[in-house]
Amino acid sequence: MLAKSLLLAASTLVAAASQQLVLSSPPTGNRAYALEWSERTFLLNVPAAYVHGEPHPLVFSFHGAGGYSEKQQRITELSDPSLRIDGKPFLTIYAQGVNNTDWNMTHIWKGAPYENKTIQYVFDALDVVSRTYTIDQSRIYACGKSNGGGFTALLACRPDTSAIFAAFAPVSPALYQGTYSFHNCTPSRPVPIFHIHGIEDTITPFHGRTPEEGSFGPEPDVRLWRRQWSERNGCKGRYEGEWAEPSVEEIHKGVWEEIWDCPGGAEVRAMSVEGLGHAWPSTLGLDLAGKPNQTANFNLTNPYLVDFFSRHSLPGPGHSRE
Repeated sequence: MLAKSLLLAASTLVAAASQQLVLSSPPTGNRAYALEWSERTFLLNVPAAYVHGEPHPLVFSFHGAGGYSEKQQRITELSDPSLRIDGKPFLTIYAQGVNNTDWNMTHIWKGAPYENKTIQYVFDALDVVSRTYTIDQSRIYACGKSNGGGFTALLACRPDTSAIFAAFAPVSPALYQGTYSFHNCTPSRPVPIFHIHGIEDTITPFHGRTPEEGSFGPEPDVRLWRRQWSERNGCKGRYEGEWAEPSVEEIHKGVWEEIWDCPGGAEVRAMSVEGLGHAWPSTLGLDLAGKPNQTANFNLTNPYLVDFFSRHSLPGPGHSRE
C-alpha cells in the first residue's frame, strides 16, 4: 500500500513538472512585437519545432522601401516549417522600417539618401527575442531585399554589427553611398557575403546608376561591389593589383553563380539571374515588385540561402545564451 502511494505521489510530481515545463515554454508561430522604448515593431516567426532550452539560429529579414513585415515573410518563404539551418529549425525576425516625412518615404532603412537612424533597432529586437527564446548567438544572420538589402550590406560594413551577424545575404540591394558600398566599409572581421541580383532589374540596376540617370544614385555596378568584397575578405589575384577571379558556373539556365573562396572561410558568393527583375527569386513569382519579370526558374531561399547560412557561424565558444 505504501509503495502504491509513493508511486502515485511520484506520478503526480512528474505530471506537475511536465505541466510547468509546458507553461514555461514560450509560444510558437507568428508573434507581433512592439518595442516599449521606441514603439518600433517587428514580426517574429517561431517554428513549431522550436525546443526551449536548445539554441536555435535566428535570421533577420529586411523588406524593401514601402514594404512591411508580412510581405517580406510571404515573398521570402523563410517561415516554411521544413527549413533548417545547420540541421535546426530557426526563428525569423521580419523587421519593420519607419517613415521619413521629409522625403515622403514609408517603411525604409538606413543607408539610403532618405534614410532613418535605425541601427539601434536591430540591437533592441535581438535583445528582446533573446530574453524570451533560446538563440544560438553564433548563428544570427541578416538578409534583405532592395532598400532592405542595402541595409543588410550596411550591417556587414559596420564593426559593431559585423561582430554579431555570422553572414549576410543582400538581394537586389540598393547600394547607395550611405551603405559604405564605395568607401569606409570597416567590418570587424572578414564576413561571408551572398549577393543575388536580377540582370533585368530596373529599380536597383545590375550595371549601376549615375546621378545623371535620376533616382537616388549613384549606385555601383554590382560586379565591382562583389569584387571589392572579395578583396576585403582577403582574396588575391595572381599579381599585386589584379582582382581575384571567382569560379563561375551556370547552376540553372541563365543563373550564373560566382564564388570567391577567401581565406578563413569568408566566402563571397553571387548569383546573376538572367531574365529576372527587381524580385526575390522564386518559381512562384511572389515578389510583384519585379513585374513583369518577377518569376525565376529556381527558389533562392531553399536550398541556396539556408545552405549558405548553414555553412557559417561566428568563431569561438560562449555565443549561445538563453
